[in-house]
Amino acid sequence: MEIQIKFDKNGSIVPFMNGNEITMNESPFLIFLATAGMCSAVFVRSFMQQRGLPFQEVGITQKMNYDRTTNMVGDIDMVVDLPSNFPEKYVSAIKNVIAQCPVKRHLAAPPTFNVIANLSPVME
Repeated sequence: MEIQIKFDKNGSIVPFMNGNEITMNESPFLIFLATAGMCSAVFVRSFMQQRGLPFQEVGITQKMNYDRTTNMVGDIDMVVDLPSNFPEKYVSAIKNVIAQCPVKRHLAAPPTFNVIANLSPVME
């Protein structure tokens, strides 16, 4: 399972799967998964802009190992496609920038979810 993260002509971050844009109307679960790549793209775009490098040619492919027996994603690879003229001295810095993404950090150490059923009437 792969999600491609691209920048549109205005610099907005857009997730795609199988060539189709992922939206909430299509799949909230895929949007949830895509947030890791989209968050990474925010940090990459900022890094590139701070150094005067064009970010429009950068692409991120989020490769997920999906376990069909558990219906869960086991691990995620973030593949950053950089332009051929990207300065090699910044390659490890890009990896470090992506590691700072709070979505990725939350997935690595997930919060506990508490479900509370409230029988009180909803106030309008």
